[in-house]
Amino acid sequence: MPTPAVDLTALKVLIIDDQEFVRAIVKKMLQQVGIGTVVEAHDGNSGLEVAERELPDVVVCDVQMRPVDGFGFVKSLRAQPFGRAMPVIMLTAHTDSTTVARAKELDVDAFLAKPVLPPALKDKIITVITNARTG
Repeated sequence: MPTPAVDLTALKVLIIDDQEFVRAIVKKMLQQVGIGTVVEAHDGNSGLEVAERELPDVVVCDVQMRPVDGFGFVKSLRAQPFGRAMPVIMLTAHTDSTTVARAKELDVDAFLAKPVLPPALKDKIITVITNARTG
């Protein structure tokens, strides 16, 4: 069976990054590639609250944040019933093996190296949504 096309306009994406300008850039990219709804959070703690309230289709999360980093967020998210299967794409400037291994342990769905480009972001979102639906 062919995979159903992902309707980007129907998707809600949560961006979690402690730098406002990064959130603004990623939000603009998401809108450029056709994502319907974009919600934001400025750290892992508020990200968890927003994820529970908004139930996004995908979370795009920075690794390096304070006080709670991306891994702390994913760990907390995976501990919640609503977040066990929520697709997470990690944004990172560090794609070293330690970071990648840690992300795999926490069931992170995909990685994007910074700086992010819109086509790559769009492809990753489609991939994790498709995998979440078929997996």
